[in-house]
Amino acid sequence: MLKSLRNQLVIAIGVVVSLFAILQGVSSYQFCVAGMSAVLDLRMEQVASRLRAGFAEGIPTFPARGSQDARDIFIVIWKDGETQPVRSTEASLRLPRDAATGFTSPVVNGEGWRLYTGRESDQTIQVAQRLSVRHEIEEAAATKTLWPIIVLIPLVWIAVIVVVSRSLRELNRLGNEAQVIDVNHLHALPLAGVPTELLPFIRSINRMIERLGRSIESERKFISDAAHELRTPLTALQLQADNLQRDIVPSNQESFRALQGGITRSSNLISQLLRLARADAPPVGESMARATESVDIPAAVVSAISDVLPIAMQRGIDIGADEMASASVRAAGLDVATVIKNLVSNAVRYTPDGGKIDLSTRVQNATVDIEVKDTGPGVDETLLPRVFDRFFRANTEIEGSGLGLSIVKAIVTRYGGTVTLRNRSDGQSGIVATVSFLIDPNKAA
Repeated sequence: MLKSLRNQLVIAIGVVVSLFAILQGVSSYQFCVAGMSAVLDLRMEQVASRLRAGFAEGIPTFPARGSQDARDIFIVIWKDGETQPVRSTEASLRLPRDAATGFTSPVVNGEGWRLYTGRESDQTIQVAQRLSVRHEIEEAAATKTLWPIIVLIPLVWIAVIVVVSRSLRELNRLGNEAQVIDVNHLHALPLAGVPTELLPFIRSINRMIERLGRSIESERKFISDAAHELRTPLTALQLQADNLQRDIVPSNQESFRALQGGITRSSNLISQLLRLARADAPPVGESMARATESVDIPAAVVSAISDVLPIAMQRGIDIGADEMASASVRAAGLDVATVIKNLVSNAVRYTPDGGKIDLSTRVQNATVDIEVKDTGPGVDETLLPRVFDRFFRANTEIEGSGLGLSIVKAIVTRYGGTVTLRNRSDGQSGIVATVSFLIDPNKAA
């Protein structure tokens, strides 16, 4: 969770604000306790002042024991020359007569008290209150000051989350822009509206994209040029081998056929490289639009099946169609044919003799899905993410160039479609390859 910049900022700011709020709460609590203590002291002092002003006659001379509320203040009045209080609110309370003038905190009858002692010429007035009662009053008043802080802390966290999320909204937008960048869609990230702090980072990314584009273009040009340069000599070599076949003695025919097979495989590899170079080439505006046509998907599937049917029949592989929904896509006919043929050829190559391959086309919303399902050995789940990598082969024991699925991926991406490869989940072994093309809007029902 802390790997998220948003979460780090929210937690950091929220914790700092919360700490300040807690410190503020502790300070307010202590100040309130001190303030209430001062107010209670003032109240005791005022009571003593009133008693000196003539209100002492209202205090009982012989009070009943235990008649006063424990939470109230207690009053004791002494007269000079008398050994017992002349007036008191509680007969059982014996406050220390010799307490210092002013405020003291003696222990009486095993309890702590707050005592105010005032002396005049002929009398001593003492006003006392239990410390436990004072602490209860002080804490009750101080606790009320904490409620605003307790309520505000969650609100501050919510505000921090909202502010940080809004501040990082631009990062999310840039992240979405960067997510769609691939070899077929290399474009610089926009700088408009980007916070000043992010500008150096975004400019660095744009420079990296520019270097990546030049590197990919160089790779494409190299593959295309190399394939073109190699195609002519390999074709000539194939013709020369065909012309020499009748002159090869019977004992060397097997070796000669192996030589022809190697030449054929090399030619196929060169053809695959050329297809990959064409598939990787970026579309060029109007020329791209002119090269596209409305391609009937069921017809393209039938054509692909007919191309590989002789090999499938020779190996006893049953190729059938489960469902063939009618749909058309806007693309180059050769591109669509290459995609379907590569998927079917791949299925035939990996399906054992006597196996089965099922094809289907389904229309969903604005796309048509072409599915090729085989009964081959499947692919290790750990290797599935790499099946579209160039020259990657999940099973090195089966002959292939490792470019077929890369070409499929490049072509499908070029037209805004998707391709997925997964193991079957119906209890049988095998692969399910699914390609989705956008339906031709001019042909949509």
